[in-house]
Amino acid sequence: MKNKPKNFGNFFVRVGAGFLAFWLLSMGAFSLLLGQQRAELMAADIKDSADWYTGDYARYMLDSKEHEENDPAELRRMLKEQSYQRNASDALMIETAITDQSGNILQSDRWWLTLTDDADTQYLVDMSDQPQNVLEAIYVGSGVADLEALPHDIRFEAWVDSDEAYLKSVTVRPYEEVNGKLKLTDEVNTVECAYDADKMSNLPLKTLTISRISYPGTPGTNERPTAKQEAADMTSPKRKEMRAWVENPSEAGSAAPVVRPWLVRQYQRTMKYCDYVDGGYVMMSFAAEGCPLKACLPILVPAGVLSLILAILCAIILSCALLRVWRKQERIERVRRETTAALAHELKTPLSVLSATAELLGDNLAPEKQAHYLGVIQQQAQRMDGSVRQMLELSRLETGAKALRRTAFSLAELAQERLQATLPTDSTIRTEFAAQGKFEVNADRALLARALDALLENAVQHTPEDGCITVHLADGVLSVMNTGDAIPADALPRLWEAYYQADPSRSAKGDGLGLSIAKTVFDLHGFTCGAENTEIGPKFWFRFADK
Repeated sequence: MKNKPKNFGNFFVRVGAGFLAFWLLSMGAFSLLLGQQRAELMAADIKDSADWYTGDYARYMLDSKEHEENDPAELRRMLKEQSYQRNASDALMIETAITDQSGNILQSDRWWLTLTDDADTQYLVDMSDQPQNVLEAIYVGSGVADLEALPHDIRFEAWVDSDEAYLKSVTVRPYEEVNGKLKLTDEVNTVECAYDADKMSNLPLKTLTISRISYPGTPGTNERPTAKQEAADMTSPKRKEMRAWVENPSEAGSAAPVVRPWLVRQYQRTMKYCDYVDGGYVMMSFAAEGCPLKACLPILVPAGVLSLILAILCAIILSCALLRVWRKQERIERVRRETTAALAHELKTPLSVLSATAELLGDNLAPEKQAHYLGVIQQQAQRMDGSVRQMLELSRLETGAKALRRTAFSLAELAQERLQATLPTDSTIRTEFAAQGKFEVNADRALLARALDALLENAVQHTPEDGCITVHLADGVLSVMNTGDAIPADALPRLWEAYYQADPSRSAKGDGLGLSIAKTVFDLHGFTCGAENTEIGPKFWFRFADK
């Protein structure tokens, strides 16, 4: 069955699929190993943060002797102002809370925004129920989103009650630089906040500005998330779930540590005695969750992209190599088929003649006819014997079974000798010989004579009557040129193949093995050879020495 033609795309799809599968498996294994390592580091960091929060921090915050004020209400206010534990990185989420034994929240990360009025009265703002667009406006107006941007004027409309404020709207106006001075633009962005209108109906409405704001990110650096990223983090369902856990303690001393390659989680609570909260106990809750793979992205993304590019390059290189091998095999298969066909044709003709002649000899023929038919049989047998001998000779040369017997001799003398021997005595073809010296070579004389005979026999077969064959030696090149028809351009590269003939109609003149034998001899000696068309006619040459 004939094979379907293949191209680069066929090989690249197959090879690329294999490389892609290998890349996915390798990157998956690498990600899990790296994630496991980062998970262990995150778990250790979370444990240290939890120990500090329920240890040194608790002793400081819950001991009234550490503070100047002994008023429980003032101390509760101070606790709220200490809210929001900054994350160690954007891949780690932390929530903390302190509640008294009645369930009142003394500290929580929901109070990360503090506002002030014209009288410098400060109000804590509960930001737990505000949507993402409100947080984005606050972060943009406060300059958290872009430290290099021009400042903004941010105003809050809020209802106030005691020391707490409830947002109604946020208005942000950017500044622009005019003649070296900052000036407010006409661009105004007002965002409505979430609130309970019935609950706020009896509260006064004020215009407030920012007094203090906390935000996630790495403390002490400029590597902060964008306003959109930060607002998404602060309003994420996971953070709300953690905040609900820390603000609603169920039992003291509970803990829920979880460490996995793709997730680090640690929830714990500790009961502490507080001597200024009605002489009772408080519950300190700590919850943290990390995403190791997210923390590994700065390593995984470049490594993945680079390895994918290398995999694609390897797939391209291997596909090209496989395509070359396939084309070479196709050429070999084509040559095999053509060789088989040529060999069958070469042997079929004499065999047919032998068979027909043998049948005629079976008849009662005159002695002179019998002698004629016997001569035909002998001629065809000699032709078959010559073809078989040439095939065996080519096989021995190609397999290296015949070793070279190098001797020093004059190539010019050998070429002149073979030219005289090859030309038939009754031929009308003229010959010319030109050599600029003797050109001593160290080669196998018999093999080189056989190669020269092949070139000259080919020239004789394709030179018309009264034509001319020219042998020329110069600059380390021996060339055999004859007058006659030019060789088709598409046939020039294949002239040296076994059984190939540029003009099949002339197959009776030769068996198609001579040039193949010549090329094999040249290759054994390390000589290069070629064929080309000239203005006079075809030219065959081989280079036996450098200039």
